[in-house]
Order: sequence, then C-alpha cells, then structure tokens
Amino acid sequence: MKPLQQVCVLAFILVAAFFSPAATAQDGIPENFAQPEGWQWGRFTNAENAAIRFGYLQADNPRAVAVIVTGFREFGEKYFEVVRDLHERDFDVWQMDWRGQGGSDHYLPDTQKVWYQGYDRDANDLHKFATEIVIPRDGAPMFVVAHSMGGHIALRHLHTYPETFSFAIITAPMLGIHTGGVPKWLANLLAWGGSIVKAEAHTIGSSAWKYDADFAVEDSFKSTDSVRYRVQQDYEQLKPALRLGGATYGWFRNASREMAELNKKNYLLGIEHPILMTSSGNDQIVLSDQVDRACSLMKACELYPIANAKHEIWMEHDDFRDPWWMRVDAFVEQQLNR
Repeated sequence: MKPLQQVCVLAFILVAAFFSPAATAQDGIPENFAQPEGWQWGRFTNAENAAIRFGYLQADNPRAVAVIVTGFREFGEKYFEVVRDLHERDFDVWQMDWRGQGGSDHYLPDTQKVWYQGYDRDANDLHKFATEIVIPRDGAPMFVVAHSMGGHIALRHLHTYPETFSFAIITAPMLGIHTGGVPKWLANLLAWGGSIVKAEAHTIGSSAWKYDADFAVEDSFKSTDSVRYRVQQDYEQLKPALRLGGATYGWFRNASREMAELNKKNYLLGIEHPILMTSSGNDQIVLSDQVDRACSLMKACELYPIANAKHEIWMEHDDFRDPWWMRVDAFVEQQLNR
C-alpha cells in the first residue's frame, strides 16, 4: 500500500471505530463471539464504487497475516471466535464482508434480498483488499481462511491472482449445492424460469428473513453445537443491517453457472497453492463429493474429511472443531517453515 493510501485508510478506520461500539455479552451474544478488544472496522471503495466493510486485529509480533472471507449471507461478527483463535496464535487477522451482505453495500433497494454480479468481481474485491488495504508486516506471509461461498471465491482468486496468498485454509467450498429431493436438472430449470419471471423472488423453500425464537440446535443444517448454531441469528436480531433472506432465483441461476465453470478440470488444475480443505460428512448445504473431487485435482490440496460434522466446521461442536484446529495448526506450521 502506498503511504498516502495507508494514511487515508487508517484515518477512516479510526472514524469507523468511533461510531461502531463493540457488541458485548450483555447484548445476548456469547462472550467468545463479542467484538474482541482492539478490533477496528473500516471501509474501502471497490471498482464499482461500492463501500466494502472490513475489520482487523493486529498482533504485537505477527508470524503471518490471516485474511478471513465468509460464506453466503454471513458477516464478520459471526467469525469473532475464529478471529480470537487466530490472534492467539500470533497472527494479524483481517476480515472482509462481500458486497451484498454484512456491512458492505448491497445491490438492491431491498437490502434483505440476495443478489450479486459475478464472483470474479468479488475475487477482484478480495485482491484489492489484500494488496491495497491489508497492512503488510515485515515480510510475514499472508494466507486466506475462507468458508463455503467464500471458499468458491477464494479459489477463483487463487487461480487469477496466484501471487497474493502463500496458502489457503478452505472449509466446505461451494462447488455444488444440495437441492433436497429436487433433481439438479429440475432445480436449474426452475431457477432459469424463475429468473426470467422474477429474478429477485425467493426460490421455493426460501423466504425473507425472520427471527425464530424457537430455533433449536436440532433444526440447524449447519452445526450441532448448542451455542454456536444460533450466533448468526442472534447477531441478525441485534443488528438489522446484517439481515438477509434466503436465495433468490437470480442468485441461484448465476451461482449454478459459476460453480459449473469452477468445477472444470482444467480450471482446478490451474490452482497450485498449498490448500487445507474440509469435507463434512453430514453437510446438508454443499455437495461433499464435489469438494472431494476438486481437492483431488488441485496440485497441492490436502483433504481433511470430518465424518458426521455439518456444514460449518468453525461453528461446530468442540468434538469436531478441536481436531480440526489441531490439523490447521500443523498445516500452518508446515507452511511457515517451508
């Protein structure tokens, strides 16, 4: 980052921090998901002149710089526990909300409607964030921590900008979506028809955001942990700007096309970074067999299958999460000592 750019970014961060008080356990948010001490918020402008929200927490003597990018409908606050975990390992931690969700500018006047304009544009936003906003630290390597939709975009970024990140940790990348009992061809046909009639309408089975006070861990498709499973909903209840409804026809149709492109053999063969990737045995959101196939095609991808875990390993029960962290630690140390 150029000196003048850095000064401007830091000035904006200070202003944003002043007007962004931290969430606390008293807000009903579990302590390990409250805003960490020292966390700063900021925004930058992307190529389409949209404001992209980010946050960061620096270590005293960082061994590396971690960049977190989230999944579909997610936001930085949901990852505060992961931020703490990484920071305790002496990493600088930066996080960016994708355009259309979290604290970044949205696409539609109805800010709770899901939309996007192509994941390559999101990959470009990630590139600007990593190369112009994230502050380098004395040659410390930078790696990306990406989940689900964020994992899809991170893979695109690694393919297009291979020089930015030294390695990647990717959980349950969105390479194929579960459609329940609906065959894939029929789901795509419905999405195609729906996007023509009304692309901004919710798909069958999706709806506008609503708070469910009776939402139990047994109802979650994403986690089996009795606390972590509802952190996203509780933050959305606390901060209305974070709320998003379910998938729209336009989003599903376009995402399906982009997944088909990313799944091409030659595309995956072009990704050569060291990658640690999870495949959850009880994933009800993305197709684990597509994750397994993609990892097998990439030059340096290590697959870490987690039997019985649901989609969000970072939000899972400690019985799943602790062994995952052990493998992450070993992988990171291996990369840092290369």
